[in-house]
Amino acid sequence: MERTLDSTVLHVVRTRLTHDYPAQITVCLEALTDEQIWWRPNGRSNSVANLVLHLAGSNRYYLEHVIGGAADSRDRDAEFAARDGRPKAEVQRHWANSVALMDRILEDFDVARLQETTDRTGKTSSYAQILLHVSHHNAVHLGQIVYIAKQMNPEAIDDIWRKLRTR
Repeated sequence: MERTLDSTVLHVVRTRLTHDYPAQITVCLEALTDEQIWWRPNGRSNSVANLVLHLAGSNRYYLEHVIGGAADSRDRDAEFAARDGRPKAEVQRHWANSVALMDRILEDFDVARLQETTDRTGKTSSYAQILLHVSHHNAVHLGQIVYIAKQMNPEAIDDIWRKLRTR
């Protein structure tokens, strides 16, 4: 199949959201203990667990609700307010479920819809704008997660991208 700009954008976004970013987050979570994923430098900062819960909630919102048309069931405030110390395995499962959902939705997404618009976010946006927003949003928080993980366990993560190539 010959790639168009639209199909290339969709392919890159799907690869980033369902493979690259999740793999990097997984490396970070594996490098930290149950206690370390909840560490925060102060009460106004986020822990790795909060960031992962936030990304899972945001990704579900945009992919399942905005693109997929499902009802909005997100509790954004709870993503940041959580301080309950849920085990890392539970946070990892929650994250993996959101990645699987994104993969299913993006697998079935028709590239012809990229230029269509929706107002399900409260403002009119094209699906291309929404997908690029989601990808960039994940990249920003991934950077925070990597930084925290390297601070908490510097020996565990030398070069996250090189480490992923050996998996």
